[in-house]
Amino acid sequence: MSYRLNYCISSKEIAAIICLLLVQGVLVFWYEYSYRMELRQWTEDTIRIGFKPSQRVDANLSPYGPGLDRELVELFCSRNGLTPVWVELQDFRQGMEKLINHDLQLLLPVPGMQTPDKKSLQRGPVYLEGRFLVLHNQWRYPLRSLEDLCATDVVVPGRSAFDKILQDVREVLQCELEPSKRPEPGKDFFDALAERRFRFGIKDEKNYTFWKGFYPEVRRTEELDETYSLNWLWSSHYMNLDRNLDRFWEDIKNSGLLDELLERYLGFYPKEQDPYELRQFQHALQNEMPKYAQTIRDVSRRYSLDPLLLVAIIYQESRFDPGATSRTGVRGLMQITSHTAEFLGIEDHLDPHQSIAGGARYLQMLGERMDRIGIESWDKWFMALAAYNQGLGHVYDARTLAERQGYNPDSWNGLKKTYPLLSYKEYYETVPRGYTRGYEAVNFVESVRYYYSLLYGQALLSRFEAEHLGGFLDLVPSDWPQ
Repeated sequence: MSYRLNYCISSKEIAAIICLLLVQGVLVFWYEYSYRMELRQWTEDTIRIGFKPSQRVDANLSPYGPGLDRELVELFCSRNGLTPVWVELQDFRQGMEKLINHDLQLLLPVPGMQTPDKKSLQRGPVYLEGRFLVLHNQWRYPLRSLEDLCATDVVVPGRSAFDKILQDVREVLQCELEPSKRPEPGKDFFDALAERRFRFGIKDEKNYTFWKGFYPEVRRTEELDETYSLNWLWSSHYMNLDRNLDRFWEDIKNSGLLDELLERYLGFYPKEQDPYELRQFQHALQNEMPKYAQTIRDVSRRYSLDPLLLVAIIYQESRFDPGATSRTGVRGLMQITSHTAEFLGIEDHLDPHQSIAGGARYLQMLGERMDRIGIESWDKWFMALAAYNQGLGHVYDARTLAERQGYNPDSWNGLKKTYPLLSYKEYYETVPRGYTRGYEAVNFVESVRYYYSLLYGQALLSRFEAEHLGGFLDLVPSDWPQ
């Protein structure tokens, strides 16, 4: 009897010891797991972003915002209670090292970047892509064949991302292609080609699109086979950041916000920027615009408008020709109809100074109408421009169609899609104001936006054709969209 009792007690003790060991093991495991998980949580209220300077990060020559990537970063930070800390990099390879070593939490892309295939690195969705181009000065012979690159000096931006492009071209051409100059990729690069210091240059397509308007003498002569895609890079080490960045990109894509930002920064560029038209634009700034500069200054103050926007409208409407006549018979510097001139109390809408004053007042009134229906920021002025071109009522009709089609009626990006529908019977019969030349309204707004962007950039670059524009920047109203 005593033996059996001792045996039972021993078994229970063993079971208890095993249970205690298991509990202890679970607690140790949980502590270690929690500790590791805590290490993998980003607990700071700042986030370090690595970048190379570009117009996507610092759009100092664009009137439409701080830059596509900068605006996206600031939006992500505001949604997640973070403050961005911007870290300028020497090259992209340095950024990759810092990201892998957790010295950075986010790395912004550059065209042609080479990223290692590591499970610890996460890539956001592609939001921009393009090709690499060979460029030349219009006063130098264009490329006859790629072999020409071997026989002359070539300028290439001084970034490591272009090393792979150079290596690929060397392998194709079987020659020692080694540029003697590697300037910064923006103004310095285009100055080198514009001043004919080099016969050819290699550049990515999106940057060429942006700078082309300021350097019409620099032309594309060939497209290389190499393409590039841009996407954010971050480490999956910090689980909450990884999750929040994934969620952020999913949200801005599904909500249409990414499309709206892309449209605001890039949507107005023409597919082909005609160099002859750009020359005519520069000629008008030098020779015609100064005749009306004081009037533009005066009315921009009076009606709280950006004078550069007025210059862009005048150029689009009449090329600064006070006798210009449209195909519909409208005449004058700002193409004000007789009916609108009478409404505004303009005695002679063919007088260029009265035309400028009347057009500015009309635009201000249209902007106030947009205020009344709650349209804000740049969308307000893009819709006001559409109304300037074809009447306020058609803006309301385009907004109605936008709602029916599932687009945002308060966004110009939505109206760009529905305005052209007002040219088709099946659509214009369903709205109060009926038919209008919808494509023309869109083309007008996009052209004004394009010239406005060029004027803003030229005023800041202070190139020779912009000597009369610098003072206009001081007259931009304090409440103008930034």
